[in-house]
Amino acid sequence: MEKNEHITSALNSPDEEIRLQGLRDLAAGDPLAGLDLVFAAFGDVSWRVRKQSIDLFLSMPVSRELVGEIIELLHAEENAGLRNAAVETLTRIGRDAVPMLLSQARCPDHDVRKFMIDILGDIADPEAIPMLIRGLEDDDSNVRAAAAENLGKLKTAEAVPALLKAMQHPDLLLQFTILDALSRIAAPVSLSALLPYKNEKLLRKALIDCLGKAGDATAISELVAALTDSMRNVREAAVLALVDSYERHPEQVKEHLSGCEKGPAAAVVSSYLDDEFNDSLKRASIRILGWLGAADVVEPLLRLLEYESLQQEALAALVDIGCANCQALIGTWPVVDGPQRAYLAYVLGESGCSEGLSLLQQGLHDVDQQIVRMSAYALGKIGATQMLPDLVACLQSHSNEVQEAASQALVALGQKSPDETFAALHPLLAHSDPVQRMFAVMVLRELDNPAVLDALSLAIKDSAVEVRRAAVKVFERYDVGEHISTLLLSLTDEDAEVRRAVVEILGNCNDEDALDGLQLALQDEDVWVRSSAVRGLARIAGESCIPLVEQALTDPVGLVSIAALETLADLAGANACPQMIAALDHADEEVVTAAMNLLTHYGAGSWINAHGERLINHPFWVVRAQIARSAVEVLGTSSRALLEARLAVETEEVVRQQLTELLAELPVN
Repeated sequence: MEKNEHITSALNSPDEEIRLQGLRDLAAGDPLAGLDLVFAAFGDVSWRVRKQSIDLFLSMPVSRELVGEIIELLHAEENAGLRNAAVETLTRIGRDAVPMLLSQARCPDHDVRKFMIDILGDIADPEAIPMLIRGLEDDDSNVRAAAAENLGKLKTAEAVPALLKAMQHPDLLLQFTILDALSRIAAPVSLSALLPYKNEKLLRKALIDCLGKAGDATAISELVAALTDSMRNVREAAVLALVDSYERHPEQVKEHLSGCEKGPAAAVVSSYLDDEFNDSLKRASIRILGWLGAADVVEPLLRLLEYESLQQEALAALVDIGCANCQALIGTWPVVDGPQRAYLAYVLGESGCSEGLSLLQQGLHDVDQQIVRMSAYALGKIGATQMLPDLVACLQSHSNEVQEAASQALVALGQKSPDETFAALHPLLAHSDPVQRMFAVMVLRELDNPAVLDALSLAIKDSAVEVRRAAVKVFERYDVGEHISTLLLSLTDEDAEVRRAVVEILGNCNDEDALDGLQLALQDEDVWVRSSAVRGLARIAGESCIPLVEQALTDPVGLVSIAALETLADLAGANACPQMIAALDHADEEVVTAAMNLLTHYGAGSWINAHGERLINHPFWVVRAQIARSAVEVLGTSSRALLEARLAVETEEVVRQQLTELLAELPVN
C-alpha cells in the first residue's frame, strides 16, 4: 500500500522525470494492481509519459482482454492526449482489437466512429473493409472522409463503386479525399464517372492525379488538354499523369500527343526542364516532349545531354521525335555544332532517319572527330550502302574512335548487303598500311559471303601480325575443310596468339586431317597451344588419342598436365585413375589438387587410405586443404582421425579454419 501511494504521488508530480520514474517503479512491481494509474498516465500532458504508459500496458498479458476499456477512453472529449494514447494502443494491439472495434462501429459519437475507422485503417485487417465502405454513407462528414482515406490506404479495389457513388455527395473535402483514394487504389475508372467534377477548381488537380493513376484510355484526351490548363499545379499534375498513363496505354498516349496542337503544349512542358527542385517533373517533361515530337524542343533536349543524370531520358525523347518527325532533327542540324551535333548524328541513326543521309555524309568530313564518329555510327544503323566508299575512307582516319565506328558501321552494312560490302573492302587487303588491311579483315570476316574464306586465307599469311590475328578468326565461323592446309601452315606462325587460334579451330573442326597438326602442336613452345592441342585431339580422335594424351602428362608445365588429366578423365573415366594417382607426385601443386578433384569424382576411397597421410602433410597448403575436403566427401566420418591429427599441428590459418569447420560438420560416432 505504501509503495502504491509513493507511485501515485510520483505520477501526480509536476516533474516529468519523476512521473516517468513512477511508471518504471510500477512496472518493476505488479502493474496490473496499478492499472488505474496506467490509464491515468494515458492522459498525461507529456508525450513521453503517455508513450511509456502505453508500452507498459501492452507488455501486460491482460492487455488484449481490456480492448473494451481502451475503446471507452476514446470518448474522453476533454483530453486529447488520452484519446491519442487510446488510438495508438488499439492500433498496436492490432488484429486482436478488430472484433471489438467492429462491434462498436455504430457508436453514436461521431468522433469515436472516426477514431475507430482510422484505427482499423492502420491495422489493415480485411475484415474491416465492409465497415469502412459503410462509413462512406455516415451522417458525419469527417467520418465519411476518414472512410474514403482509409479505403485508399488499404488500396481496396472492391470499394471503387461505393467511392464513385459517394462522389455525388456535395462535400468538397469528401470528393477530394475520394479522388486521392482512387489514385491510391489505381483500379480502372472510366472518364465518364469523374468528368462531372472537371470544372471544380479545388478538385481539378486531384482529378488529374486520379486519371493518371486510375483513368482508362478515354481519360488521355483530358490529360492532354490539362497540359495547357490555367492553373500551374494542374499543368504539372497533367505532365506526371500522362507518364503514369503511358505505363498502361503507351500507344494511345503517343497518339493523342502527336495529334494535339504541339506548340502550346510543348511551350508549357519545356518550361519545366529548368525546374531545379522537382526531378520527377523534369524527367516526365522530357518524356512527354519526345512523344509530342515538336520541332522546337530538339535544341532544349540536346542541351540536356550535357547532364549525365538526364542523358538516357533525353536521348530516348530525341529518338521518339526522330521516329515521328525526322524533319525536326534535320532542321536543327545547322544551328548546333560540337557535342550537340555529334549527339544529333547519333539520334539520326537511332531513329533510322534516312532523310538525313546528306547531313551524315557531311558529318563524315567534319573537323570534329566526335561528329565524324557519330555520323559513321548512324550510317551503319540506317543501312546506307551508298555511303560505303565514305565509310571505307574513314578507316584511314587518325582517330582510333573514328576507325572503330567506321568498322562497326561497315559490319552493320555487311549484314544487310554482304556482296556490296565485300566489293568495297576487298581492295583494302592489298593496302600498304597494315592497319587498313586489319580493319578490312575485321569487317570481311563478319560477312555472310562465300568469297570471304578465300580472301582471308591469303590474309592469314600477311606480313603484319595484327592482320593475321584478325584473319584467322574467320575460320571459327565456317566449315574449314577446304582450308585445312592453310591452317596447318599457320601452326608455324611466329605469333603464339595466331597458333593458339589455329589449334582451337582445328580442335573443333571434326576433320581427321587436323590430327597431324594437333599432334605437332603438342610440341609447341607456348603452353596454351599445347593445352588446346590436348583437348582438341580428344574431341576429334576420341579414345584412340589416349596414348598421345598420356604423353602430355609428363609436360613440365602444370597447365598442360592438368589439361591432359581432365581430358583422360573425359575419355576413360575411372580407368584413368592410375594416371590420376601418379599425378599426386607432381611437383606442381595445382596438378596435385586437380588430380585429387578428379579422384574424388571417379576413384574409390582406397586412394585416400594409401596417400591421405602424405597429402595432408604436403608442403603446399592448397593441397592440404583439398585432401581434407576430399577425405570428408569420400570417407565421411572415417576421415575424422586424419583431420584431427593435422589440426593439431597445422599453422596455416586458412587450413585450420577449414579443418575446424569440416570436423564440426562430421557426425560424432
